[in-house]
Amino acid sequence: MKYFVILVSCIIIFSLWPSWSDGPYEVYWIDGKKSLGYSLGDGAYIRRIENPREIQVNEKYISLYACPEDSCGFYYIDKSKDHQYAEAAEFVFGPYTKSKFMELQQTMLLPMLKID
Repeated sequence: MKYFVILVSCIIIFSLWPSWSDGPYEVYWIDGKKSLGYSLGDGAYIRRIENPREIQVNEKYISLYACPEDSCGFYYIDKSKDHQYAEAAEFVFGPYTKSKFMELQQTMLLPMLKID
């Protein structure tokens, strides 16, 4: 019984822990929905995009392959324009097709995504 309580406690703790993070950005789960958000601390987030599947970062940008509302596409976030009071339309760009996003990766030096 003691091991069961420890196991359940670990599962609960790890399910609340972000699955990916980089600076103020974290992938988190709420009500079974996965999102990339801007962390305000103490478990509070401002959602940037839903259902990220692949994420790569560099100093200036976050490249994403995401499927919000079951419509997949390529996105990027300009980290220099993002802050906790900003509207997502100011710095989240996309969705793009794979070919257009590959062009942007070359011209803007976006982080390379590993999507086939």
